[in-house]
Amino acid sequence: MKDCNAEAKQKGLKGKERKDFMKGCLKKDSAAADAGGKPKNAAQQRMKDCNAEAKSKALEGKERKDFMKSCLKK
Repeated sequence: MKDCNAEAKQKGLKGKERKDFMKGCLKKDSAAADAGGKPKNAAQQRMKDCNAEAKSKALEGKERKDFMKSCLKK
């Protein structure tokens, strides 16, 4: 979001143009992280690691939820 805000400011976007730009920019960054791209920060990396571990353990439902909760607190 920080990068998208900086780019919008640099381009001098305001109003609807800024809103549309931000929407596209944030969606692009999110898709890159979701598509196996390199996560932008430690929290995203932790979420990716915990999801992979939960998947490898074949956890579902409440067990997965409880595992994710404890994993993300580490």
